[in-house]
Amino acid sequence: MGLLEKRGARYRNAPLAARFLVEGRPEYYGDFVTMMDRRLYGAYRHLDRSLRSNAPVTSVEARGDVFRAMAQDPSMARMFTMGMHATGAYWAGELARSVDLSRHRLLLDVGGGSGVYSIALCRRFKRLRAVVFDIPVVLEVARERIREADLESRIETAAGEFFRDPWPEGADVVLFSAVLHDWPPETSKALLRKAADVLPEGGELVIRELFSDDEGPGPLYAAMSSVTMLLDTQGENYSWATYETWLRGAGFGRFRRIPFRTTAASGALVARKL
Repeated sequence: MGLLEKRGARYRNAPLAARFLVEGRPEYYGDFVTMMDRRLYGAYRHLDRSLRSNAPVTSVEARGDVFRAMAQDPSMARMFTMGMHATGAYWAGELARSVDLSRHRLLLDVGGGSGVYSIALCRRFKRLRAVVFDIPVVLEVARERIREADLESRIETAAGEFFRDPWPEGADVVLFSAVLHDWPPETSKALLRKAADVLPEGGELVIRELFSDDEGPGPLYAAMSSVTMLLDTQGENYSWATYETWLRGAGFGRFRRIPFRTTAASGALVARKL
């Protein structure tokens, strides 16, 4: 795998491991690897079961929705949140470089997890404030990260379950990052309508996801990720055109597709409330 180098009788980290697998390094990815190991690698043994039933195996084994299971298990929630923070740190930088939020003042980060996207966007746009909206056990990690970033004066947290509880008000831009892919179409469309309800006319919605092609099953990374989603959630990676259709139905228009300059299929779709 190229993670170790041997010199004489000793082994040391190869450059790849030194960059991504040493805790404390800026690009540390170990939390994501740990999360995948504990949550999903074993589940791939049951991929045939998921394919036959078209249902997740991890949720079945947890006897309920995977995210509700996390809400009741702080150690599991922390592991998942730290894992998503590790991968999110990279995408957050790309998002902050790619979108223009200079006219906005308050971001509502729905299902914002560790706050990694709010942190990156507030660093990029100095007049922007943010509210990270997620369940209480996840927000424990968010508050730690916000404090480490010295952004407590500009980023707040709001506890709630985004299907059941009222959303924080006053935002002029809403962010869904790696949220909508977890849910089936009707559920995702309901979340888009909720976003429209809290935004003023002219407010914007930003969707950061791995996007499938409008025609065909690719790109490869998005398709492979959809297999993982089948094991663990009720969703998949939807196409740009699919999201645009849903957004029109929720009262949005003036779409901007922003593919990130990466080897994966990540990007941002920006829409304006009409």
